[in-house]
Amino acid sequence: MTDDYTNVELVEMVRLYAISGDSLRGAIRLFREMFPDRIPPSPSVMLAATQRLRDHRQFDVPRHAQGRGSEGLPVALQEDILEYFQRDPRASTREAGRHFGVHHTTVWRLLKRELQHPFHYRKAQDIHPGDNAVRITFCRWLLEHQDANILWTDECLFTRVGVFNIHNEHWWAHRDHNPHVTKRHAFQVRFSLNVWAGIIGEHLIGPYFINGHLTSATYLELLRHFVEEMLEEVPVALHRNLYYQQDGAPPHYGRQVREYLTERFGDHWIGRGGPVAWPPRSPDLTPLDFYLWGDVKRLVYAEEVTSVTELRARIISAFDTLKTNVLVLRKLKENQLRRARLCQEYGGGNFEQYLRAT
Repeated sequence: MTDDYTNVELVEMVRLYAISGDSLRGAIRLFREMFPDRIPPSPSVMLAATQRLRDHRQFDVPRHAQGRGSEGLPVALQEDILEYFQRDPRASTREAGRHFGVHHTTVWRLLKRELQHPFHYRKAQDIHPGDNAVRITFCRWLLEHQDANILWTDECLFTRVGVFNIHNEHWWAHRDHNPHVTKRHAFQVRFSLNVWAGIIGEHLIGPYFINGHLTSATYLELLRHFVEEMLEEVPVALHRNLYYQQDGAPPHYGRQVREYLTERFGDHWIGRGGPVAWPPRSPDLTPLDFYLWGDVKRLVYAEEVTSVTELRARIISAFDTLKTNVLVLRKLKENQLRRARLCQEYGGGNFEQYLRAT
């Protein structure tokens, strides 16, 4: 408690906290050096001293400020702070604290008390005018053909770097011993692999490595040989009412590709210019985009990749691991149908932000 310290010590706490750039750890370390014979204050004591001095210009809470809510703030000020966030929900507690002359932790506690929560933004696919109607039409078709066995397919480019989000990557260590870990990027030596994969029922097909860039010619070769061979390994029951799906990538739209698909699958293929139109800009509707590639990359890039040979081996290993996760693969159809219903419910627009609420 702040009562255990003299006013001189409390003043020093506030000053040290300020010169440490609002770093509690740094301020406590400086306090320990300045007062070696005193027990250093806890973070809560240092914050309380700072907050009281900023809010009331003294370390004792004045009587007129007591009994007016858990924050010790005048009701009018509390209302002003809440209105500030109503006007700008993107504002930070530090901005609000500076604006109203109170500590940002006071603002934070007030918001939490009022059941306010800082929700994160979620990335959403850009949808163009006219896409909504096509998305609704496809989702309606999907829900009406739940007995169809659809081979969902896609390609993905794997590079040396992969995906790295500093906000999601951590290295736990004692707070006084920062290991200063780093992750390299901007390599001069670069390499990549283009990979095709498919999912049908609870079966994961692939990976198939594409040499160079994907073209209509290389894609047609893939269809004629690899896909046909892989379909032979799929249970016979899944060949009944079989549909082949592809997105609207330019190599998929080649005339010879479309002619082959029509020859091989008749009117049972889904894609740009196909018997069943695939809606453009709809990665949220295919299990390879909303499930597979993310999990493959999570396994592949768990450690730094140093060569194209290693990248290839890791991709194969990741597929081998995910092929054993039959329960997840089995639930993909249920997940996809739920997405189709949500897509319809929200007029063919973005819906992934509502998935957890359903």
